[in-house]
Amino acid sequence: MKCINCGADFASDQLKCPYCGRVNEHALKLAKELQTYDEAYEEKRDELLETGTGQVLKHLTFGMGIIFAVIIVIAFGCVAFYQYRYSEHSTYEVTGTRLTKNKETVGQYLEDGQYLRAYLLATTTDPTNEYFQYYPEYAADLSDIYSYSLILTGVLQSMEAMDEGNHYAPLRDTDVITMQIFYGSENDSLIKAELVREVDGYLKNYYRLTDDEVEDLKESVSGGQFTLEGSADIEDVTGSRMEAYFEK
Repeated sequence: MKCINCGADFASDQLKCPYCGRVNEHALKLAKELQTYDEAYEEKRDELLETGTGQVLKHLTFGMGIIFAVIIVIAFGCVAFYQYRYSEHSTYEVTGTRLTKNKETVGQYLEDGQYLRAYLLATTTDPTNEYFQYYPEYAADLSDIYSYSLILTGVLQSMEAMDEGNHYAPLRDTDVITMQIFYGSENDSLIKAELVREVDGYLKNYYRLTDDEVEDLKESVSGGQFTLEGSADIEDVTGSRMEAYFEK
C-alpha cells in the first residue's frame, strides 16, 4: 500500500511507514481487532475447560471463523492491489507518456532538493527497484539517495530511542557498512556532494566522530575493518562518546 504522507510503498500489515514513520491506521486497527479476538478466544477456551459445555464451543468456533474471514479478506485485498498495480489501467504504469512525465517529476524533485521524494517515485514506478533502469539519467544519484536514506533511518531510530529514555543508540557495524557503500560511490554529482556533507554532519555532530575519523571511514573499503581509538568495537566507542556528550 502507499503511505498517505510520503507516498512510499510498504506492506499493508506494517504499523508504520518505514520511510517517514507515519502510523498505518488500517494496520493498527486490524492489530487491535486481532488482539480483541485473541483475548476472546482465551476467555472462551478457559470457559470450555471449566464447564465443558457445547455452547461455549459453538461461540468459540464462531469467533475463530471471524478471525479467519478477516485474514482471507486481507489476503485477497493484497492480491488485488498487486494485480492492479501492474495492470495496464494502474496509475503505477511506467511506460509511454506516464514514464516521460515521471522522469520529468523525478528530475524536478532532484532539482528542488526533494531527494527522498524523487527516490520514492522512482522505486514505486520502476520494477527494477534500486537498479533504476527506467531512470538511467538519474540512476547514480538515486542509488546514492537510497544509501543515504538507510543512514538517515538509522539516525532517526537512534534519536527516537534516546527520546524514549533508552540507552544511547551508537553507530552500529551495519551502519558503518552502509556508509562505506555510500562514500565508495563513484558518483561525483552536486547531489552526492550535498548528501556527503549531511552524512559527515551526522557522524561528527551526532555520533561524535572527529574529522580525521570521518576521512578514515571514507577511505575504508566496503566491508573492510574500520576502527576508532584502535578498537573494532565501534558501538562501544561511539556509545561512550554520545553518553558523555549528551548528558553533559
